[in-house]
Amino acid sequence: MKSNIWYISKYANIKKYGADTRHASFCEEFAKAGHKVRLITSNSSHLYNNLPKFKNRYYDVKSNNFNVTWVNTLKYSKATSIKRIFSWLWFDFFVFLMAFNNKYEKPDVVIASSLSLFTVLTGCFYKKFYKAKFIFEVRDIWPQTLIDLKGFSSNHPLIWLLNKIERLGYKYSDAIVGTMPGLKLHVENEVGLGSKVHCIPQGVNLAFYDNSQEKLCEEYVEQYIPKNKFIVTYTGTFGEANALEYIIEAAKKLKHTSQIHFLLVGEGYLKEELKDNASELTNITFAPKVVKEQVQHLLSLSDLLVASVRDEKIYKYGMSLNKFIDYMYAKKPIVCMYSGYPSMINEAKCGEFTPAENSNYFASAIKKYQLMTSLDRQQIGGLGYKFLISERSFGVLSKRYMELFNEASL
Repeated sequence: MKSNIWYISKYANIKKYGADTRHASFCEEFAKAGHKVRLITSNSSHLYNNLPKFKNRYYDVKSNNFNVTWVNTLKYSKATSIKRIFSWLWFDFFVFLMAFNNKYEKPDVVIASSLSLFTVLTGCFYKKFYKAKFIFEVRDIWPQTLIDLKGFSSNHPLIWLLNKIERLGYKYSDAIVGTMPGLKLHVENEVGLGSKVHCIPQGVNLAFYDNSQEKLCEEYVEQYIPKNKFIVTYTGTFGEANALEYIIEAAKKLKHTSQIHFLLVGEGYLKEELKDNASELTNITFAPKVVKEQVQHLLSLSDLLVASVRDEKIYKYGMSLNKFIDYMYAKKPIVCMYSGYPSMINEAKCGEFTPAENSNYFASAIKKYQLMTSLDRQQIGGLGYKFLISERSFGVLSKRYMELFNEASL
């Protein structure tokens, strides 16, 4: 049966305004299958700089085969700003008001994707009054992430409120979709309804990688990427959760291994502090971020790709980093400092996890890959690519998602 689907996420986006996010990729696949699809998102985000500007409350556009409704919401610039919370409320209030706007055909299926967590309330509303199937998509386990990674007290009023909303979503939704493989354990601990959880992880948009790639300019390559070195590359955010000081510690331990050079690419509020920490090292380079279309060229010039996160309880439920998609598509081996629920890298056998916040094990793993032949590294990296194509394309994942549309409500 074909359905009218609303996919609601404040931080969704489409390529015209920065990138096709997970939500947009799924919407395209749903539309290909014959469903009528509307992606509802906001023009206020700290993640993208060129979102549409308009005076009306809603701005409707077409993207490929589905509709996109932008909601004009309160603007903010910092992820930690209190305005961000008010922007969440603003967004979901006006998504709620779409129920009274005859312009929008009411949904048969509502996917409420965190963040904002207040979108759970919107999903509950459309289920109650329009008999829509309500799917709660969890991409970050809030508010537990705030407690573990941001140091909030579990007794903080905001944490109390978000916890109540989270539990409501778990109880009242017809199905729960998680990007992390261990979400079922968390939901079972919270409300005893782990059987409602389906793991549909981050996916790969093959059309983007096949058709939208660009090369780095020669000046960037000359300035930031050393020649005749074993290049160990990190790409992404320079923030607290990324634990990059442990990568720098590993660089210090390997500073006498002349062939190994670390390349840290990206931006973030801790970048200057990290550069100061590494100021005496000659085996590490900090480079500006590149656009997503150029990431594959950057990774192709590398030998080993790395990532790291903190040793926090939240990761016992797993993680699904977008960068793993880029890394695995690049056919390079991967080493990640991580002590949580393992997935992707271990499943594909394209690298390894070393203990979180432990630069000794991490440095030893890097040295091991540096001593391998290039053919051995190529074979290991190729396993990641094969895993992506067979297990993580949006074409494959969308079929699992669409099975939830027609299941009987719980």
